[in-house]
Amino acid sequence: MALRSATRIPLLTGEKLELVRGFRPFLDNQALDIIHPDLAFAGGFTGTKKIADHAALTRTPVALHNVGSLVLCYANAHFGASIQNFYRSESAIGHAHRTVESMAKGNPPVVGKGLLKVPEGPGLGLDLDSDSLRKALVEGEPYWT
Repeated sequence: MALRSATRIPLLTGEKLELVRGFRPFLDNQALDIIHPDLAFAGGFTGTKKIADHAALTRTPVALHNVGSLVLCYANAHFGASIQNFYRSESAIGHAHRTVESMAKGNPPVVGKGLLKVPEGPGLGLDLDSDSLRKALVEGEPYWT
């Protein structure tokens, strides 16, 4: 709380914290302006929902950490749309090599004015392009099915 009181710069952390127990000290002590959970580390949809619910009790916004694949990006889009205190999400979409976007076979990400449209369709709304995934493998790494 002392650091937060001593600065006008918004404080954010959490990309490697796990479950509610990792976020609770920051939230209960109002030490952050924004929390930054990663669905892959924080307990998936269920664990991160519990974190977001606890953050809502302290009126703390949730900005999702997301530097993974298109699967994680689509999961973040769906998750963000499902919580009341969603602020924004990082994304690897739009980088020069377009590696993330190439993972989509039939439903590429739709971004306009900095906003990702929540994908529609079964599951996360993602049909993976296996050829693109094979091209991204490290030499000698087997392809999984």
